[in-house]
Amino acid sequence: MKSKLLSIFSLLIFLQIGSFAQNELNFEFDYARFKYDSTKAYIEFYYELNPKNMLFEKAEQGRLVEAIVHIDMKNITSNEYFINKDWKIQNVFDDSTSEADIKSLTGVFGFAIPEGDYALSVKAYDVKNPSLLKTIDERVVIGSYNSGKYAVSDIQIASNIKKEGADTNSLFYKNTLEVIPNPSMLYSDKTPVAFFYAELYNLKLPNPEGDFTLQKLLYNSAGNSVYKQEKIVKQCEISVVEIGLINLSKYPTDSYNVVLSLIDNSTNEAFISAKRFYLYNPNVIDSTAIKRMSAGVMGSEFALFNEEECDIMFSQARYISTQNEIERYAKIDSVNAKREFLFNFWNNRDTEPSTPQNEFKDEYMKRVTYANENFKHANKEGYLSDRGRVYLTYGQPDQRDFYPNEPNLKPYEVWFYNQIEGGVSFIFADITGFGNYELLHSTKRGDVRDENWMRRISTE
Repeated sequence: MKSKLLSIFSLLIFLQIGSFAQNELNFEFDYARFKYDSTKAYIEFYYELNPKNMLFEKAEQGRLVEAIVHIDMKNITSNEYFINKDWKIQNVFDDSTSEADIKSLTGVFGFAIPEGDYALSVKAYDVKNPSLLKTIDERVVIGSYNSGKYAVSDIQIASNIKKEGADTNSLFYKNTLEVIPNPSMLYSDKTPVAFFYAELYNLKLPNPEGDFTLQKLLYNSAGNSVYKQEKIVKQCEISVVEIGLINLSKYPTDSYNVVLSLIDNSTNEAFISAKRFYLYNPNVIDSTAIKRMSAGVMGSEFALFNEEECDIMFSQARYISTQNEIERYAKIDSVNAKREFLFNFWNNRDTEPSTPQNEFKDEYMKRVTYANENFKHANKEGYLSDRGRVYLTYGQPDQRDFYPNEPNLKPYEVWFYNQIEGGVSFIFADITGFGNYELLHSTKRGDVRDENWMRRISTE
């Protein structure tokens, strides 16, 4: 899911400074698929809305906060909408409720969906301030779980599962349990217990003497197993509910995958279901990260860089450098100091410090390669071009429109980024006719702005 492509770095910022982008609604969304009938699956949508940055309206009993969640789910093959609906989320807080005491609002919607390949789009916004919004797009494949072969549902990540004292009137009550969802999929040192819920289906084997082994596994972002538990599951005609919890208090900050592996012991075949979640735990030091950092610059790739290679790399990274870093690098007069600078520069931006790789650096350098291959002009490297700068700074645009042969206009193209400042665009044009696309206009705050850019590409 697009909103879950958050880096651990972003989560750390969220937890450390407790703030959010002022133009993005603090809204999280998740889903899980379960068995329904021979042609449909039942899909549950979970949401969490934190109203702290929203506009409150005076109400009879206190202060009213209100948001709209729009969900549409379109069958990609038939191009028909199965869901296209708005839901209103509202709550009234007592006037005496302090900002620190305002709690997130959590809920669930459920639908029986026919088998198929779907495009899911979710948009949530503040009714009183519609510019405060968040959009999430995902592709969802729906199966029926009725192939006759044993299967495991999606894993629902939860903040709590109540068996004793479960409220039968709760929105989250199912199969004698109250399963409180955790749509953010985030746990911390203050909430260190990960609960999970799943359902096992079609547990009747051709071999009457056979049974199943259910393994519960946890993997860190490096793919290493850090937790394992297993049990025998007997054959039966009905679906079986599986719940569990994992205490995360001894694990370091990282992203994790909880995996359920249902194994047919007679054939050793397995059906696997997995779910990713995130943990922020500053109280546990990651020994893997310490080992990598202790090796220092001489144990890194930068130990072999010459001065020219150092200068080229920093030139490529200037778009994500602070002014202070640019000024500091300009004053460095030895190759060893430049190596040390680059080593620290990239380590400070490592989004997955528990892994041997620096994923942030690797992704950025892939962008540099792409820019050089696609935006090069004459003898000028692609990363130095206007398109290269925008690509390296913001990544692949959500939409890129080309206009190479418009009547009376020079070639130009428009890039759209939907998640920046509520949606921004960049317009590049080949003014000289030699393939050098210059940035003429952007709606991004602080960038080139020329509302009359069309006059510059007119050939009349």
